[in-house]
Amino acid sequence: MFDHMVIVKNPNMIERYYHPDFELTTNGMTQGYEAFARGHATVYATPIAYAVEYDEDAWVSTEDQVAGRLWITTSRPGEEPKRLEVVLIASLLDGKIYRLWELTWPDWSSLEAFKTYDQEQF
Repeated sequence: MFDHMVIVKNPNMIERYYHPDFELTTNGMTQGYEAFARGHATVYATPIAYAVEYDEDAWVSTEDQVAGRLWITTSRPGEEPKRLEVVLIASLLDGKIYRLWELTWPDWSSLEAFKTYDQEQF
């Protein structure tokens, strides 16, 4: 999912990976599919770039759940890159991400790069 959607900033892939009844809880804020898709499309349209590193020793999965730890580094022209640590638990339904609970450090919503993200929808 990260390689096919996030790294290449392709909002058209959201419907491939996320269930229509998707709900995200991130750092204590919750939003549904439409707000999530809108927010990602808005940020993807900016000059932001992403790099992802996985903690290979911190992943567990079952048929319908996955949990793990990773780092996402964001970069934008003229700014120092920002490295976010992400710990997540995802529940799958019909082969798509249905529920996602995550904590990020620092809190991604406090970063300047995400000021265009539709945080009113939380």
